[in-house]
Amino acid sequence: MQRFTIPRDLYFGEDAVSYLKGVKGKKAIIVFGSERLVKDGTIGKVKEALKVAGIESVLFSGVEPDPSVETVMKGAKVMREENPDIIIGVGGGSPIDAAKAMWIFYEYPEFTFEEAAKPFNL
Repeated sequence: MQRFTIPRDLYFGEDAVSYLKGVKGKKAIIVFGSERLVKDGTIGKVKEALKVAGIESVLFSGVEPDPSVETVMKGAKVMREENPDIIIGVGGGSPIDAAKAMWIFYEYPEFTFEEAAKPFNL
């Protein structure tokens, strides 16, 4: 397993999902794009690892390539409703980027996209 930090942690590689078995928290939201990840068992593995850690999980799917503002705001709304303490982006860059943007508007609901885009504004 490898780790990459900018400013949040990205875990990737062959054994990355098993890391989730040791995380601490109460509820996670899993952000992803394609339903293929459900069909191929990837999302099931993520949910099972969280279950081992005693963490409830909810899903947010349908993140498109180059996620839209609408998708990000919809995800942030779900986060405010579900109140997760862990946010997990699964897949390529788009779901990971969307999860990071959703986190901003979950934590800072008063922010605009313009404010969030300013360097060092968070």
